[in-house]
Amino acid sequence: MPPLERTERGWLIDAAVTGVAMDSRKVQPGYIFVATPGYEYDGHEFAEEAIQRGAVAVVGERAELNLSVPYFRVESSRAEAARLASCFFHEPSRDLTVVGVTGTNGKTSVVFWLTHILRAAGLGTGLLSSVVNDLGGEKLQSDLTTAESPDLQQYLAKIRDFGYRHAVVEVSSQAIVQHRIDAVRFKMAILTNISREHLDFHHTMENYVAAKARLFSGLDRDSWGAVLNADDPYFNDVRRGVKAPVLTYGLSAGEVRAEIIDGQAWHSDLSIGWDGVQFDTRLNHPGRYNIYNLLAVVTAARALGVKANILAQVIPDLPAVPGRMHVIQHGASPTVIVDYAHTPDGLEQALTTVRDLRPHRLWLVLGARGGRDRGKRPEMGEIAAKRADRIVVTTDSPKFEDPANIAEEIIAGIRAVDGTRLAGIVLDRAQAIRQTILGAESGDVVLITGRGPETTQEFGHQSVPLVDSEVAEKAVREIDVGFNPGGQIEREQ
Repeated sequence: MPPLERTERGWLIDAAVTGVAMDSRKVQPGYIFVATPGYEYDGHEFAEEAIQRGAVAVVGERAELNLSVPYFRVESSRAEAARLASCFFHEPSRDLTVVGVTGTNGKTSVVFWLTHILRAAGLGTGLLSSVVNDLGGEKLQSDLTTAESPDLQQYLAKIRDFGYRHAVVEVSSQAIVQHRIDAVRFKMAILTNISREHLDFHHTMENYVAAKARLFSGLDRDSWGAVLNADDPYFNDVRRGVKAPVLTYGLSAGEVRAEIIDGQAWHSDLSIGWDGVQFDTRLNHPGRYNIYNLLAVVTAARALGVKANILAQVIPDLPAVPGRMHVIQHGASPTVIVDYAHTPDGLEQALTTVRDLRPHRLWLVLGARGGRDRGKRPEMGEIAAKRADRIVVTTDSPKFEDPANIAEEIIAGIRAVDGTRLAGIVLDRAQAIRQTILGAESGDVVLITGRGPETTQEFGHQSVPLVDSEVAEKAVREIDVGFNPGGQIEREQ
């Protein structure tokens, strides 16, 4: 048998094939190489390199490639990569209850919390997220919110082979459009919320919403269901195409609801109920948005068979999620928080939550990514000027854009509301964080947004190591040993 055959029923892969790769650098002897057109590079240009590394077949979209191994032309390389990888790993999602989680904000928190609850209920569960891929017997750092299809299928196979029967997967809108999840059989999908994001990729909100909706319209009628936020403005747009059972949650509407008994700065006492079932619990994470995240988790866990008494016991111990309202310093001078907020809605939610702490002054370290939706930059500047007292504008990952130009687009939004809120422009992010913390006073809160747990900044093709929390911790230690910065923010020109 040749290494690869295409039939009416799908691909046939010879047992001698050792893997599937979309990146020629990952090819090993015996691999199938799938050439995909990209934004910066075209994978077809690297087919010969893949063969030199040991590829035994190539799949691509070009009409003709003169290669020394079998070549298969397809309509969509990305779609076929997903099918090939699923076939190679023996369709792992068919042996798992796979739950997909999508939305603009809150995806990672929902993935972490649902996994925690399912494990507490005795259900072996793997986790695939933008922060970490926890496969049961192995933990791997994530490079993408949703891995490319060969890696995604391999992770699901490892979860299955470890003996788990559930997997909770963070799903980005790009992953849906780029066919990364095409061959994954989801038994449930969860929507957190939808607001402006990734319009550099989707171009319009209609396209963005439609991309999210595809995860739900693809559910089988006999699946566990589509878990939707009934309070979200795009609820009906997503629900319209769903064939599976629809499970809803919310504070104002929905089958699963929560009543806020006592909302404090750092926790909320809640009464959660559905269909005559009611229980009280405490969520030890700040913000109204986290109550919505919790309701999404409760709705999904309930459908998967977790009892109310277990939910009530486990919810107070839900873990902190890396880079989400990560408190570096609390109750000292000043309180310092690192958060991943990088969208207009996420930024507003984070600032509103910090405002509930009643700070003397709220300092914000704010940047925006290069190569992304430019329209949200002034919008985030306006939100910052409305919610923060003092704003230090800095870089995020500028990629191929001029950091100063990105900063000016943010500043335009700040000035449209109140230019006096702008405390400084410090394009060196580490210095921006340090100077802001050292310039804050007792009773102030410093909120550092945009990157959360990320470990590098991207400048062109260069990755520069930087962890916001580590820089913040170092600055806090300077305060602890009595360093006196003079309370000034240097303003770079």
